Amino acid sequence: MFSYDLHSTIRTPGMSATFIEFSQNGRFLAVGDQGLASLWIFDKTTGFSPNIVIATPATPTALVWETSETVFAGFDDGRLVHYRVDLVGKTLVEGAVNSHFHNGLPITAMALDAKLKTLVVCVGPEVFVVRRICIKSMFFVNKLGQ
Repeated sequence: MFSYDLHSTIRTPGMSATFIEFSQNGRFLAVGDQGLASLWIFDKTTGFSPNIVIATPATPTALVWETSETVFAGFDDGRLVHYRVDLVGKTLVEGAVNSHFHNGLPITAMALDAKLKTLVVCVGPEVFVVRRICIKSMFFVNKLGQ
C-alpha cells in the first residue's frame, strides 16, 4: 500500500485544467487551461510558481514534452504546435504549426518516442503516426494501420 501526503496546491485562474505533464527532467509542469485557452509552465525550482503563461490559439487538449525545453501541444481545433521554452524571456516560442489535423476535431491525446522522432496524435476516431523527416520540423504523416 502506498501513502502520499499533499505537498502543495497549484491554481490556474481558468475553469479547469485539460492536462498536466512533467518535462523530461522533472523541472517543469505544463498545465493546459480550458477556460482561458492558455498554457501554463510551472517551475519546480521556484515552488511551482507560474513561470510562463501564454494565450493559445485555441483550447489546449493534449501536450507531450519532446525535450526538457520543447513541447508539442494539441488543440481543440485540431492544430498541433511545437513550442520552445524561453526562460530568459519567460515565454513559449512558437515553432512549427501543423494544420494537417485542422478538421474541426480536437487532438485528444499524444505520445512521443523522442529517440525514433515519432509522434502519435489522436484526432477523433483516427490515430496518426507523425515522423520528423528533417531538422526544420517538417513531418511525414501516416494514419495508424495504413
